[in-house]
Amino acid sequence: MTLSRLSPEDRVLLRGDRDPRSRSTVGGLAVLDSTPDWTLVRTRIDRASRSVPALRSRPVEPSFATTEPRWVIDPDFVLDRHVRHIALAAPGDRAALLELAERFFAEPFDPAAPLWRVLCVDGVGHGGAILTAASPLLRVEEVPVDLLDVALDSRHDSADLAPIPVPTDLEPADLAREGVRELPWRAAGLAVSGVHEVGSLAIHAVTDWRGAVDRAAGLVTPPAAVQGSALLAGRGTERAIILRSYPRSRADGAPTHRGGQRAHIAAIREALIAYHAESGLPLTSLGITAASHPAVLRRALAPSQDRVESLGRLLPLLPTGFVDVVARPTRGADVAVSHVVAAAGSVGKATVVERYAVGPVPGNALTSVAVTTPERLDVAVRYDPEAIRDVALLERCLDAAFEQVLAPAPSAPRAPRKATAKTAPAAQRTPSARKSTASKTPSSKTPASKKTTVSKKTTVSKKATAKKAPARKGAGA
Repeated sequence: MTLSRLSPEDRVLLRGDRDPRSRSTVGGLAVLDSTPDWTLVRTRIDRASRSVPALRSRPVEPSFATTEPRWVIDPDFVLDRHVRHIALAAPGDRAALLELAERFFAEPFDPAAPLWRVLCVDGVGHGGAILTAASPLLRVEEVPVDLLDVALDSRHDSADLAPIPVPTDLEPADLAREGVRELPWRAAGLAVSGVHEVGSLAIHAVTDWRGAVDRAAGLVTPPAAVQGSALLAGRGTERAIILRSYPRSRADGAPTHRGGQRAHIAAIREALIAYHAESGLPLTSLGITAASHPAVLRRALAPSQDRVESLGRLLPLLPTGFVDVVARPTRGADVAVSHVVAAAGSVGKATVVERYAVGPVPGNALTSVAVTTPERLDVAVRYDPEAIRDVALLERCLDAAFEQVLAPAPSAPRAPRKATAKTAPAAQRTPSARKSTASKTPSSKTPASKKTTVSKKTTVSKKATAKKAPARKGAGA
């Protein structure tokens, strides 16, 4: 049986989960208007785990660095280890939910089990909540698996459960021995690629020796850190979350940045500019990295001279300690953003009123992810407290920026109306005026705005007579 191998980038992501500074866990949070039937959530997860092998797969690393880790179907898979149910401690407010959520997202995954978990929470106001955490390695054909979609999707509730996938029996020592048997072929491949690399450098040295030196140095030296904002330079191991929710109609109707994605990026930019201005530190550089999905933010934040790509085929033969160093990110862009379109979903009669995707902060200062549902624009801002020292100021700047970006277009001023001659009321008209107006045949077809008094009409007729008089005099001569 051929087992899927982890790519060098996947191995870095796997090892990076051990370090809170580089952990790339993708979180999900759904707030429900009432307490749902949690058995239904468990059944949906169970059904998906039988049809989506990634939900029952875990990586096996060799006991010695001889080959790449392999994906296997976990023979010890127990659903209740991944789907848990608790009650939120009183008073069950938003602050308590966010504290629970951050602890849940920050917890590392068990490397001997599939890299995901779901938490069902009672006592969130008058309803409940669903928390999900998944490794960015949890994907099907390079598409990230959204556990909230699985928990909130009712389309397959009436379908029968599929059979349990056949588990895979593979021990780390067995994988290491298999890697030893591959070493001759791997060495040959490394030799060929090395000769190609050296030859390429030699040719490059003839035409551009300085460029060749820089290229060779880039293979063995870490990339230079990006010089970002001095105000956001701090880096630590803790994380915290800010949630904001807005009606989708406001995002779709925003005059300048119409649509959730553009409004989201514009608001985050304006908020951070204001945050710097009110902190008294001019903003000289603000790098914002955009990713198509929060699961690929770690890759999007990688520097242009990525050591993972430089090492290539050599990475599987390097000890895990060296891989841990590679997995630790250097300073890249300070801010990362992403946008997701999703359905609101429900669990039985319990409807989702807010739905968030919580992105990782793998070495940057702040990550903001917006989720557009048919009714809402829900934004989760996760940050490093060492980089964001004044949280209250950041929240004020975020609120002001979203209000500004989502504000409706101002109504255009009305053009001044042209003055028109007023018609005297019928009761104030003289008998001669009423008689003169009534004697005119086309008066019934004349618009009301063109009605004038008799004296004005007489003045016009005199002017017309004065203009025509010279013509008659000339004709007589």
